[in-house]
Amino acid sequence: MSPVIELGEMRHDEDADGPPPGPVRPPGRLARVVAASCLALLTLAGAAPPTRQPAGIRVPAPQGAVFLVLADRLVVADGPGTVGRGGRLVTGHRLPGGEPVWRFTLPAGDHVLGLGMVAGGLLVTSSPAGAGDTLSTLLDPATGVVRWQQPGYPVSTASGGVLFETPRAAGTGTVLAVEPVSGAVRWSLPLPSNGVAYRTGDQGVTQIVLVTPDGRVEVHDADTGALVHAGRVPPAADRVSYRFTQVVADLLLVDGAPGTVTAYGLDRLDRRWDVPVEPRAGVWFAECAGMVCIRDQVGGVQALDPATGDPTWVDDRWVGMAPVGGRLLGAEPGVGLELELSVLDPATGRTLARLGRWRTTGFEGDPSRLLGLRRLPGDRTLVGALDVVAGEARIRAVLPGSWDDCADSGTTLVCLRPSGGLMIWPVGP
Repeated sequence: MSPVIELGEMRHDEDADGPPPGPVRPPGRLARVVAASCLALLTLAGAAPPTRQPAGIRVPAPQGAVFLVLADRLVVADGPGTVGRGGRLVTGHRLPGGEPVWRFTLPAGDHVLGLGMVAGGLLVTSSPAGAGDTLSTLLDPATGVVRWQQPGYPVSTASGGVLFETPRAAGTGTVLAVEPVSGAVRWSLPLPSNGVAYRTGDQGVTQIVLVTPDGRVEVHDADTGALVHAGRVPPAADRVSYRFTQVVADLLLVDGAPGTVTAYGLDRLDRRWDVPVEPRAGVWFAECAGMVCIRDQVGGVQALDPATGDPTWVDDRWVGMAPVGGRLLGAEPGVGLELELSVLDPATGRTLARLGRWRTTGFEGDPSRLLGLRRLPGDRTLVGALDVVAGEARIRAVLPGSWDDCADSGTTLVCLRPSGGLMIWPVGP
């Protein structure tokens, strides 16, 4: 589970002018546009798109649907934007043919927040339109049969387990661990009013970090719930809540003196460094492939050395940043909702490769299957597989029409129309 610095809104703007098929415009000014265009053509040159895309298979789906592509199943659900309709449906379809095989109905008034996989099961996370706890339901992906249900929002652990977080007012919430096959509760912890933070590894959460407004810190093992160690940091200024309570890499970040954030080492809760923070709203920290990044809603990224807090590089070009496989994926303004994407060295901020102009889709599900969509003249969409580690964009298909989101199973593409409805496209490996 990798923290993501927002890469921007991924919905398609049908009214935007169609961009030319040539890819990338690098950061900055006109003088660099021509050189970048040549580089982007070389980047995409490895695989010419098919001259004619085979016919797709239609699958019913509402506008703004949530969908998940598995090895031999397509799962489709009403999305959060469809609140107000009747029953909330989740349906399973065979791949590659799209035949419906099962249907599951959510409780009345609920809407789907997300779909995921836990221990070979399909986890459907839903929430009432009004007040009420989030509900997580594990289904058999082959049949749609309910295996178990638990209240709370799911968080995957590095060992393959699952935690459920149920925050509530006045510190009465809980985080609990569930045996993923049976759904049995293994243990639970009370949540302070500040909520919970997590220390993560490459595969998910490894530790649970609880910080109370009076400054007490508890670090628990994510598998057993056992207390690893406890300590104290200065209390929140108003004794009610901290402005910042974040875990980034092996650091706990909380409010320091006015206008600063202080970093403590999680292993000993020793004070490491302070960094000034702009008073405007929207400032946040994130892990950037071994560095600590600071971003705000204005744009730009500042990278800090996690050991000292010293700035290592600053770049105002970036409107989004995300760690992928030891590299950084940086996004700067492009055309409409399509962003200029580059691969960066985390230690220096240096650009290692330019991927071109894309609207990304599929990042949160699996960064290794990250796709880019680019609108082409003639009401067509170019779909590219974006390999951040290799610094390459490989053409997967040229599809007729405009598409909101796509997912790649390895042999098929599944894409959602802006007006609703899914298409399954055979594309080969």
